[in-house]
Amino acid sequence: MKIFGRIILYVALISLFGFLLVQLFFMDEYAEFSAKYLHGASKSQSGSEKTLNIAYAFGVTDLDPVEFDPSIRSRILNIYEPLVQTDRNLQIQPCLALSWGRLTDNVWEFHLRPDVVFHDGTIFDADDVIRSYYRAVQDKKSSLVDILKTIQKLEKVDDLTIKVITKDPDPMLVNRLSTLLIAPSEKKDFSDPIGTGPYVYSIGNENLDELTLTRNADYWGDVPYYKNVIIKTIKNRFDRFDAIKNGEIDILANVPPLFAAELKEIPAVTVTALPSLEVNFLIFNMEDEVVGDKRIRAAIVSAIDKDAFVEFSKGYAQPSEQFVSNGIFGFNPDIEENDMSIAQAKEVVREYNAFKRPQISIDMTQGTEVIGEYIKEQLDEIGITVSLNFLSWDNLQDKINNKESQVYYLGWRSEIGDSSDFFENVIYSSGAFNGGNYLNKKIDQLVELSLKNLDQEKRLQQLHEIMRVVVEEDIVGVPLFESDVIYGVRAGVQFRPRLDGSVLASEIY
Repeated sequence: MKIFGRIILYVALISLFGFLLVQLFFMDEYAEFSAKYLHGASKSQSGSEKTLNIAYAFGVTDLDPVEFDPSIRSRILNIYEPLVQTDRNLQIQPCLALSWGRLTDNVWEFHLRPDVVFHDGTIFDADDVIRSYYRAVQDKKSSLVDILKTIQKLEKVDDLTIKVITKDPDPMLVNRLSTLLIAPSEKKDFSDPIGTGPYVYSIGNENLDELTLTRNADYWGDVPYYKNVIIKTIKNRFDRFDAIKNGEIDILANVPPLFAAELKEIPAVTVTALPSLEVNFLIFNMEDEVVGDKRIRAAIVSAIDKDAFVEFSKGYAQPSEQFVSNGIFGFNPDIEENDMSIAQAKEVVREYNAFKRPQISIDMTQGTEVIGEYIKEQLDEIGITVSLNFLSWDNLQDKINNKESQVYYLGWRSEIGDSSDFFENVIYSSGAFNGGNYLNKKIDQLVELSLKNLDQEKRLQQLHEIMRVVVEEDIVGVPLFESDVIYGVRAGVQFRPRLDGSVLASEIY
């Protein structure tokens, strides 16, 4: 099942995966840009002959631009480009589109960058955008169908102008289009990536565990500093450690928290980290006899000491009090931590049934045993007996779809930087991941309004109210923690992590 928000299910705190996405800023009038953007970026001549080596823990089997898997995107964003993109601080910036704006509530117009050349020598124009869009929403393998589902059609005005017609007013349209990567309209074989980006795909071995990219000499923007980029997959963490220690790689992504301390001991390596903005949480089944009782839900929230997750991760995590991170549009700054004491939680549980300990079952994915056992111990202290079920992702998804879980554990990253995708999928009564039988007609109405409201101030108020109700009033679950994404960087390499977690070779010196 395709879903709008990417579900992140962690193997354990020692192997947390870090790809981020936070608030993307919506532009609702025609953008006005400097001469740099209107006439093409000036080309820097500071490129060197050096090779940059990047290593990831997770491999890929595909390099198709319609895939939204973070492991694939981490590689192909060096090759392909979208109409709009985010900068290091996640401000929306022009890319293959120079400017855009709404003509009506449902019609947008985008003006494309002239004189852009694909890596195969063909000229970029409106046909490439339209073909890339229709492939993204029609190809069976595409992960973008739900993200782009609000679009009704694209129309060509001329070679450098397109119209985007949405089914309803869509305040997140520009954010959605930042996920659409553009390929030549005539291209049919995507095993050999061809884009407009700063690097050209040179060669990859059969398993795609080593890719070589070469600087795009005809790039419309600044010339990248590194001539060549080699992207490796090194699945064994000890092999990754040896590779950066020995100088075989320059940037190591996917550093487990327990490994970060060891990397810090290497004189030639710097460890840097940023919050991943991905929240892990429990969701209650509101129709269950035990957790359907709001008093029990409140007691469970108060029983779990979230600071322990920081300790488990050696300081590379933060406790969460909401279902999205502070960097996501819709995070409510007025929500406070639950103030029920452990003593009060114990009394609530005792009053619920003085003769028999309440029992609950928590469904989690295989590999989250450390987290599960800790939660079990915490709830045992207030008088609740917990059984843990560690399932494959497919089996957990089936239980959620069938609303069979008493309590289930998920991690969520809002892919376009907005809390509405979490609300639409997990909170909305017909949401794909509303396995908790949560139904609140007021909240359903607010979710529907937030998905169409073009007034950002009023829309933010709607999202704040949804968050307040589901966290404080209805207590639909327990936000637990968000992890950091950690990198190891060799001395002499100028690298600053991006808030979206992408490692873009063109930004490294």
